[in-house]
Amino acid sequence: MNRPIYPVQKVPGKVNSMGRGPTTIYHQSLNDNYVKGTLTCLRPEVIQQRIHTGFPLVLNIEPTNACNARCHYCPREMTVQSQGTHYLDLEDFKRVIDQIPQKLIMLNLHKDGEPLLHRDLPAMVAYARKKDAAEVVHLNTNGIPLHSRVGRGIIEQGIDDITISVDAASEASYRRFKRVKGLSRLEGHIRDTIDYRNRLNSPTHIRVKIMEFDQCPPEEIELFRERWTGVADEVQVTGVHSWSGAIDLRVTDETTPQRYPCALLWYMLAVNSNGQVSICNVDWNYSGVVGSIHTQSVAEIWNGPRLRMIRNNHLQAIWNNPQVCEKCVVWVSVGNMRNFLQDQEKFLP
Repeated sequence: MNRPIYPVQKVPGKVNSMGRGPTTIYHQSLNDNYVKGTLTCLRPEVIQQRIHTGFPLVLNIEPTNACNARCHYCPREMTVQSQGTHYLDLEDFKRVIDQIPQKLIMLNLHKDGEPLLHRDLPAMVAYARKKDAAEVVHLNTNGIPLHSRVGRGIIEQGIDDITISVDAASEASYRRFKRVKGLSRLEGHIRDTIDYRNRLNSPTHIRVKIMEFDQCPPEEIELFRERWTGVADEVQVTGVHSWSGAIDLRVTDETTPQRYPCALLWYMLAVNSNGQVSICNVDWNYSGVVGSIHTQSVAEIWNGPRLRMIRNNHLQAIWNNPQVCEKCVVWVSVGNMRNFLQDQEKFLP
């Protein structure tokens, strides 16, 4: 059925560019379905044309919340303290994939942890590809395990898209932001992975990323771009957010003086490695859990009372239920779609 295209309301005030960083020359399209500079925020017209109550358009499935880095801008260690460390069972992964009724826009194989630490990750990629689960099967990695059997395995199984969060062009910055050492070793692993991909003639798209921290000088961003341009398939520069205030840092993602409903609630879900299902990939503290794959289908969760209530809360300007929404800015780049979203009564209580 053709849906009417609603005009997207513009928000006045200063904008700093969510997911794209404050420097506009770095903004670029990473995927035709997404706002420039981000693989989180779908374009408003895509949302208007494609959302439905049958299933989300974008699904994050977290293989594990374990990690081999201690990035100062990530709340994962607090997540593990409250939730423990988990590895998603391969059969549970397959069961979720089997529930997908029609091809997703994107399947993201990451959330809070480092996905390459899960030994069954290549099998997950292979199964998602076999089932034609998504237009793009993507994951974000810190790249440290790229040289491993798992790292090579996801290339061999034909993963579509990999983002490698390097986040530095100097060893000093790498240690400051990642709280581990070994930038030159990581850079070698990335180059070896690109060479391996080329030898296999694999279509896997490999992107490297750096974030515009306020402690990161512009010269380092430019050095990073020069170093990787022509080596990686894409060089991404993004902003940084504070995980709804969980991390004490200066936000360089997009902000706005006017709050409006988060459109992600109408197109995304995230399956945590313990099987609990969150409203989105920002839900680091599980305050936005809306169900469990162990007791419900994804479609039941997508249409369940908890998620319907949260959507309605946003339409009613209630931002602190769940708590993770209260100080979040990840929703900003989609734009103000309140008029359209409030008309989608089938998504509401």
